[in-house]
Amino acid sequence: MTIGITTKSELKDPHHYLHKSIELLKKAGVKVDLCPGTCRLVPGHKPALDFHKPYDILIVFGGDGTLLRTLQFMRNFECPVLAINMGRLGFFSEGVGRDYKKIIEKLLKKKYHLDQRMLLRCTVMRKDKRVFSKRSLNEVTIARDALARMVALKTTVDDLKLTTYVADGLIVGTPTGSTGYSLSAGGPVISPSVDSIILTPISPHSFTQKPIVLPPSSAVKIHISTSEDRVYLTMDGQHGFHLKDNDLVKIKRSSKSLKLIRFTKNSYFQTLRKKLHWGSDLAGR
Repeated sequence: MTIGITTKSELKDPHHYLHKSIELLKKAGVKVDLCPGTCRLVPGHKPALDFHKPYDILIVFGGDGTLLRTLQFMRNFECPVLAINMGRLGFFSEGVGRDYKKIIEKLLKKKYHLDQRMLLRCTVMRKDKRVFSKRSLNEVTIARDALARMVALKTTVDDLKLTTYVADGLIVGTPTGSTGYSLSAGGPVISPSVDSIILTPISPHSFTQKPIVLPPSSAVKIHISTSEDRVYLTMDGQHGFHLKDNDLVKIKRSSKSLKLIRFTKNSYFQTLRKKLHWGSDLAGR
């Protein structure tokens, strides 16, 4: 078995959970490839992580942001990913650093199942030329900066006119991302098992323009109309791209999906209750 390990940049590990995890894996005969950031915390190892290699498992030590950044480097999507949180509770994490012994034991015994999450592919066309293309797990956000006016976003679905959003922006998200920025903007929470694409306007000028849930096969196109160069496209809060007037943003379901390792089938709802504090107001009564 070969496992790749990557970590949050500038990760602090005072209890050496990362080091201890690697030692456990090596004692079990697992070949381990580490990223440069991991080698910083585990002396005596040289960076060997290659996102093109067909690892049996890829382990991410960090939080949700670390996994989202890792996604941008991944090339082999057949490789399942295990996220181990090293800080606050994360939606993608399956365990925390202090539980490393139990986690490694379950991995080695293959006592887990795979939770498959859909991805989006976003492409920006400028004068019939592709100038940007990336995948996202949570959402694609088109938004003005703090000083710009509202932006007009002419939106079609499968080449049929939907509407022109005159708003601060538009979020095109997945069920995985429905508990993130989209939720803050008034979007619905959708189970990751229900593949779909969610359109959530940000502070729309028209009060009747509400979030809409589309089939996963939908092809969304957004034509940018603005007199100011202050409109940006952001992928999962990690990568930004400066949009210009008349740019065309194309968003559809990616041909790839992300396979997350889960140890319990109820972990998503457990995380919802903890992260969103559902029912906490009743617990103390």
